[in-house]
Amino acid sequence: MARAASTIPPYNRVSGSASCLRALVAVLLLSCGSKLPKLRQQLTDADPDMRIAAIQALAEVKDTASVLPIAGLLKDAVPDVRREAAHGLGLIGDARACQPLADFYDREQAEDVQNAGIRALIQLDTYSTQPLIGLLRSIRPVVRAGAARALGRLHAPDAVEPLIWLLRDRDTDVQVAAIFALRQIGDKRGLDAIATSVQAANPDIEGAAERALSGEGYMEQLNKAKRALRHLPYP
Repeated sequence: MARAASTIPPYNRVSGSASCLRALVAVLLLSCGSKLPKLRQQLTDADPDMRIAAIQALAEVKDTASVLPIAGLLKDAVPDVRREAAHGLGLIGDARACQPLADFYDREQAEDVQNAGIRALIQLDTYSTQPLIGLLRSIRPVVRAGAARALGRLHAPDAVEPLIWLLRDRDTDVQVAAIFALRQIGDKRGLDAIATSVQAANPDIEGAAERALSGEGYMEQLNKAKRALRHLPYP
């Protein structure tokens, strides 16, 4: 049975009293006039809840001056701080965050924290295309697959050739992610490459390719692939 295409899970904020405290601190600081310098200084506070509150407040007002200090918190020892830093950078939307977020996504080991990084890269839209293409060369299959899915979500035409190369990846999940990314982008080069993938010996790859090519506008590629699978010549 073919595997279902992986998805990028939704962002879940930390709940409970700590989250309420962070939100309250952020509101109080911003309600007392221009407190942005104080909030930026708070990013280095010893209390992780205070660091998180500062990230949230600065992201809320899209303070571009805090992009690099917040990016530094992607290496924080506390997972919740790293997660909030990634989320905040996505909200601010500054292109300077793209490479730090890509590096973060490549090295982060906690799955829920790592996912915040890929969501932020998607929020940064076309700014993220080249850093995401770079992640297709990661030594970690989960990173290659996540980057492929993100590029599909962004409909990034520059990613077509790198994604076609990824169809040869040694990891099945990565191949499947590349197939669906190419389907989302919709470039003919990618669709023809998917058609070739239907001939793969791996049933997961065959199934993913057939699903990717099913639907309006793709029957020509699907029929061509099925003929190839039956070892019939192309017309």
